[in-house]
Amino acid sequence: MLFNSYEFIFVFLPITLASFFSSRKLCRYLLIIASLIFYSWWNIYYLPVLIASVCINYFISLHVKNSPAWLFLGIVINFAALIFCKISGVLPLGISFFTFTQTAYIVNVFRDTAKPESFTLYLEYVTFFGYITSGPIADYRDMMPQFKNAGAVNYDDIAKGITLFAFGLFKKVCVADTLAPVVNELFLRSDTLTFLEAWGAALGYSMQLYFDFSGYSDMAVAIGLMLGLRLPENFNSPYKSTSIIDFWRRWHMSLGLWIRDYIYIPLGGSRTGDMKRTRNVMISMIFTGLWHGLGWTFVIWGVLHGIMLAVNHQWRRAVHKMPGLLAWGVTFMCIVVCWVVFRAESITQAGNILASMLSLKGITFEIMNIGRKKLLASALLVVLLFPNTKQIISQHFRPGVIWLIAVIVMYVISFMRFSGISDFLYFQF
Repeated sequence: MLFNSYEFIFVFLPITLASFFSSRKLCRYLLIIASLIFYSWWNIYYLPVLIASVCINYFISLHVKNSPAWLFLGIVINFAALIFCKISGVLPLGISFFTFTQTAYIVNVFRDTAKPESFTLYLEYVTFFGYITSGPIADYRDMMPQFKNAGAVNYDDIAKGITLFAFGLFKKVCVADTLAPVVNELFLRSDTLTFLEAWGAALGYSMQLYFDFSGYSDMAVAIGLMLGLRLPENFNSPYKSTSIIDFWRRWHMSLGLWIRDYIYIPLGGSRTGDMKRTRNVMISMIFTGLWHGLGWTFVIWGVLHGIMLAVNHQWRRAVHKMPGLLAWGVTFMCIVVCWVVFRAESITQAGNILASMLSLKGITFEIMNIGRKKLLASALLVVLLFPNTKQIISQHFRPGVIWLIAVIVMYVISFMRFSGISDFLYFQF
């Protein structure tokens, strides 16, 4: 079941909300049932994998405190299962996300910064349908108090959630899904692209990925709000970044924090000198690439970002800041170029597109499709010049007629674009 589907919006979500608020005593169990139904809807054969993972990790959490052996066992089991699924090509929905979530949990129990709770509370936390498929990666310490106290109706949060969900749905259906066929067609003929087409493919995918994943994240946070839960934010206008360091503080923020807390800092972080810090950055970013997939394109993408982060750290120490506009331009171009490698199905495909972008295959300034130009230009302007959805909701949202009309219009336009239900890009990771 997808957030951008009729059955979710008109059946599953209303029934879940109504049942959840019907009884504070039973709301936890009702939410667990709803989450398991949601997960099973995609492929019921993956449900045993999820349940087994939850049971194993919960059992380990009961023994892991101050026990390196149990911690090692838990980490090995989690990542062996994840690697096996990625290598075999059989990817249970959300496996990367619930693997990272549970690994962080047992690490925190080992460190005595989190305490085991009841199995049902843990099951609710791991399987919550709002984030299990594509995040955000929610910290146990932040979410557990919320799950304990959930069940009270907050109409203001429900109104904000409905509004934020409308923004996310619009991003996904009207922008990302409109760009998808254009991007797919350009990448398929990577060996014949002209200069402008290659840049259209790179910029198009940059916009598609942003609106797809940020749209999903908006909907996830919105669902949380409707249920009285504050999920972590995953995006903070990342394409406005003026450095790669800044970008990784704004893009997929929950993953970035996970990598920082459980990879980068345990390796020594920035406390061990320049050489070791560079090593730690490279390991962290290669791990980030491999989290997305066990392919060479993801490894290269991670390496490129590791190199850029290392250079960024050295640049900050050695010279004065770049002018703001120049710093943004350099950062944005680096991000766009790296997305080509991330999206490509092979190193050859990535090389063909990058060669055309660098005009190594000649420049043909033919007039591109006007519709494509308008779509890309509009997406870029929105991303670069307008406040993000969190800022809009927090600063400008006030329940009233104007907002009601705006939300209805967004929903109607989105429903009109439901020509076909499409997966979210991060489902494949």
